[in-house]
Amino acid sequence: MLILLKYLKFSMYVGIHQKAAPIRFFFLIQPDRPERFQRAMQLAFSVWGGIYAPIFAYYEELPELYRLEFQINLSTSDYYQNTIDNFDPDTILYDDDISEVAIAAIAGERPLIPIGSYLEELKDHHFDQAISVLEIGVYLKHNEFKFLRNDDAVISLPSFPENDLILKAFMGELPDFVRSGLRNMFSGTDVLEEPTVFWETLDAYRDQPNIDIVHLNSYQLNSWANKHYKRGAAIYFLRPDRLQDIQNYWNLRAAGWQVVPLLIGQSELPVFKNMVQQFTGWQAGKHNGDHAMVNLLTCFGQSKEAVDAAWAHVLPDTNSIAKQVMFSYQHWFPRYWGSYVVQDADMIKSHIPFFETNYQHYEPKEGRIEFQPPIVPFVGKRNLSRESAYKTIIELSIRDDYSNYAEILNGITTRQLRNLMGAMDFRTWRLSNAGIHRLIHDADDTIHISLPSALSFFNFYFANKGFQLKETANSKLAKEVLKNIGGLTYGKFFLQSGPLKIIELFEGGKEISYGHLMAEIKRQQGFKNNEDVKHFIERMLEHRIIEMGGIIQCTVCEQHGFYLPGHIQEEITCPVCRNQFSLPMSEPNSISWAYRGIGPFTRTNKADGVMAVFATLAFFHREFADTSGKISSLFGFELGQKNSADPAKEVDLTLLLRNRYDDDQSPDLLLCECKTYKRFTEKDMDRMKQLGQQFPQAVLVFATLNNELDESERLLIANVTRHFQAGHGDRPLNPVLILTGSEVLSEDFDQLSAYKQQLKPYIRYNDLLGSLCELSVERHLRIENWWQIRDRKWQESIYRRGMIQNIILALKDKAAIKTKPII
Repeated sequence: MLILLKYLKFSMYVGIHQKAAPIRFFFLIQPDRPERFQRAMQLAFSVWGGIYAPIFAYYEELPELYRLEFQINLSTSDYYQNTIDNFDPDTILYDDDISEVAIAAIAGERPLIPIGSYLEELKDHHFDQAISVLEIGVYLKHNEFKFLRNDDAVISLPSFPENDLILKAFMGELPDFVRSGLRNMFSGTDVLEEPTVFWETLDAYRDQPNIDIVHLNSYQLNSWANKHYKRGAAIYFLRPDRLQDIQNYWNLRAAGWQVVPLLIGQSELPVFKNMVQQFTGWQAGKHNGDHAMVNLLTCFGQSKEAVDAAWAHVLPDTNSIAKQVMFSYQHWFPRYWGSYVVQDADMIKSHIPFFETNYQHYEPKEGRIEFQPPIVPFVGKRNLSRESAYKTIIELSIRDDYSNYAEILNGITTRQLRNLMGAMDFRTWRLSNAGIHRLIHDADDTIHISLPSALSFFNFYFANKGFQLKETANSKLAKEVLKNIGGLTYGKFFLQSGPLKIIELFEGGKEISYGHLMAEIKRQQGFKNNEDVKHFIERMLEHRIIEMGGIIQCTVCEQHGFYLPGHIQEEITCPVCRNQFSLPMSEPNSISWAYRGIGPFTRTNKADGVMAVFATLAFFHREFADTSGKISSLFGFELGQKNSADPAKEVDLTLLLRNRYDDDQSPDLLLCECKTYKRFTEKDMDRMKQLGQQFPQAVLVFATLNNELDESERLLIANVTRHFQAGHGDRPLNPVLILTGSEVLSEDFDQLSAYKQQLKPYIRYNDLLGSLCELSVERHLRIENWWQIRDRKWQESIYRRGMIQNIILALKDKAAIKTKPII
């Protein structure tokens, strides 16, 4: 039975996912200056979440030895920019004697603050862009230590040997003014201790239920990662007298790694064996009895003998849980400056420290919503001397059935973001792959934003790439058609083969009699009774695809005309000769009732082709953004390069898609050419080839409602595909995706099940879109896809290397024979 959704209306809502988090710093300091590292470290321990603030030496040009140690083959600016983007900080703090202009060139749109200036502000209790550990101390005093505790926990502010920088980095060290502030805060109580701690006494110290500097700094913080199972962990062999090794340890921990420092030269101390034993047990416990792998990360320039000797001192007992663990040496440092693929492989994609997370639904009013930011309870109240104390990371999930709004906002500037969101406040906003970062003052009660318009977003997006976008008349028509069919959700009913064939009846302004329409609906939809046909016709009328009228012959010119029910009167006007004639009331059977298309549905080619665009868009919504995925889309526009005489190119549909299983990946740009039942032409190919050249790495989509490509189309699209089958990556220069009616009009729940069955799970999770491109090329074009070309080239290169090696060996043998003495 066909169910008529006559009384259902699409309700739009917006999901707001917020993560309250500390404002994250990124330190750039002078190289080979232990006192500068110590200053930055003390400052980091002074503010909430500072343990996640990386500290890097700044070089105007990376030294060769530094490049050799970390195997860096990027330019200096790319190295720093990639590293900064990985850690995704909000503010850059730098040594006062480093050029601000040089830092600005690699910092993006982030604010820059000299370390010395910021320290002076902290000394004056101006806690801007941070929550001080002094504020956390106040909170603990009034909440954790307000009454008599049933344990022996105390606030512990340890001190360490002056030159033991690694112990200070491991356990935490505060500037004198912060230590004094905490001391004064808890003076007169028995809940404060200030012991001196050495590596030799660290075991006994850690056995006590202390709230120490590390606990204060990371108070109630969690660690967020899109791939939580890829959290890095290692035992790091380092030299305590080498500053770079200490910075390496700090930055691994700042990225979210679980790291045990193993000091070469002091590894015989019991504390290291105990830490390694605990760490090994933790790793084994994570794998629930299965074998676990523990990385033994070695420092640069250390001999194998020294590393082996250190490991021999701490090797876990063989009769313990360590039997479940395998140990593997890693002699390269995780590449936090590499591409995302490299970061993912090295498990060095930085985690996000956060306090709490929440998700709420909101109903927009006139395109705007308001919501409350999360509250961090230990912020000093009404501190008017600072602009912000912490931040919220906002992710939008927009249930938008008409593609009016953009969910993915990558590729625009902070100023454009503020314009797009209609942010009327004076707080700092920032955009990154993690979401929209908005700094929070404790006086902030409500955040007001506009929903980001898809048209405005793509205007900014393409303008930043040097292109000008112009909305066309066809786009405006398409929006009205989409409204008529009920949007992408309820419009799915019409985006199927049968309903499209029925809509096709009305193309060219044809008038279809009731009997003819009934017969065609039964044939296409397989209906057996008239009640289902009635509901189908009602739905087409409700969505203003067709209208009903009477066909009446004029008694003057004897031509037939179509008259809407409201226009049928005793005297009616002929639409052909414009004469009036009387309604044939004595011959009611001479009036035949029929239907005709309304507006765009009277045109040829499925309402000027927009039904193919909607079918393609609905396909991507179902397959990539139905639940957890996000999408931004725009249809029907022209794209022209700025300051170019070349004519603008029409684009049927463009989308930004993000891998639903990995939000850290940059979203893909898709440029789509959509056809109903017409065929692709050489003109279409030329336009798509030019777009591919202008937008490297964009996915070129050829979508048609025909179930198969004809031979001419195969040859045309194959030429475009081969043109872009080049490069050295996992994808070609521009992947090509072919979609036919068997995919976009499929009524199966999983329209791509045939493709997905050919893919290993890890491929589906890592690059579903890229994989679908290659499988569609193989299926529809019957040519080599990129995987096959890459494998063939690899085999050819192995063969060539083998042949060259054989020639070299043969020449050596020949030379040896010639030089052999004659006896």
